Amino acid sequence: MQPSPYTPGEIARAVPGRAHQLAELDERLSVLVDLRRLVGRIRVDHAARGFGKTSLLREYQRRAVLRGANTVWVTAGETPGLIRQIVDELQRNDDTAGTALRDRVDSVRLSLGVPGIATATGTFRAAAQDDESAVTGARAFEDVIRAATAERPLVILVDEIQSADAAGLRTLVYAWQHLQAEGADVPAAVFAAGLLNAPETIAEVVTFSERLAYRPLGPLHRDAEEIALVGPARLLGVQWSPEAVDRALTIAQGYPYSVQLIADATWTAAGRPDPGTIIDVRSVELGQHSMQADLDALFRARWSACSNSERRMLTAMAELGDGPQSRSSIAAALETGTNQLSTPRARLIDKGLVQPADRGMLEFTIPGFAAFIRAEQS
Repeated sequence: MQPSPYTPGEIARAVPGRAHQLAELDERLSVLVDLRRLVGRIRVDHAARGFGKTSLLREYQRRAVLRGANTVWVTAGETPGLIRQIVDELQRNDDTAGTALRDRVDSVRLSLGVPGIATATGTFRAAAQDDESAVTGARAFEDVIRAATAERPLVILVDEIQSADAAGLRTLVYAWQHLQAEGADVPAAVFAAGLLNAPETIAEVVTFSERLAYRPLGPLHRDAEEIALVGPARLLGVQWSPEAVDRALTIAQGYPYSVQLIADATWTAAGRPDPGTIIDVRSVELGQHSMQADLDALFRARWSACSNSERRMLTAMAELGDGPQSRSSIAAALETGTNQLSTPRARLIDKGLVQPADRGMLEFTIPGFAAFIRAEQS
């Protein structure tokens, strides 16, 4: 018996299907490490939950460390605020911090005490005093970045960036704007991950959000799914039959979390196989029953967190089918106008339950959610 090599709900040990993203990262690390120059645009990979954003960001961190960069990881949304989180982690991770860095950390902490910097939460509303405070904090934070990169390049990684405090986001982007103009020789970079609403959330805070590079993460292609499925088993001397692979990937439908979930459930159903075992389609079918219990629990939690208007919209979409639906067809099913869908649509996207498909179209982010809703309403 061997423990499962799959990681549903955990940080994945590999990120198959993200070769394009990793190639772009490697190019930016070359600018950062080899040329010792600033990576001028903050990168934000965004998608619904379950698409592997955090695992991808951790892979960015791993590769940056291998290239010799100092890395700082923060999960946005904690009480101290984004900038304070970054400087605290920077100082905590650098036991050899020199006097210049310590002095600048103290300086930025002092600037964070300015009203409007440390305490701002919720939707940012621009005002002259807020702008002045953000610029003051940005200059102090810029000094920290300059001091922190004196010895080696720095990579800042921000997970759940859509949850960052508005003042912290504004200060970060202001600082990077200054560095773009005045600090091209500062070897620093920011990589972030967030939900589908990250671009809109940041745009509410920062009017010049073109300074950020937004990159959506889509479903896995068939080849990447197969690698994620059979690769970890092969390392343990276990094979999947072609029929088992086909059945498992039909169930997963390209959703990374579902790939891990069906693989893990199948591994258990197969008796945590020893080397030399071949996983067959019967084990996949048995695993699907266990997997469905986990998915139902997830769906029920998401459903219970929805308002009545959101549930009505989800129900209309589910009754129209499992695939993408046009806003006009959803509005017709609800006997309302498309403009009346704007608020529940935005909230459902923020919650990661639906996502834009083609122009004017919406689709469920998690395969199987539509069937769950239809079963709940029957």
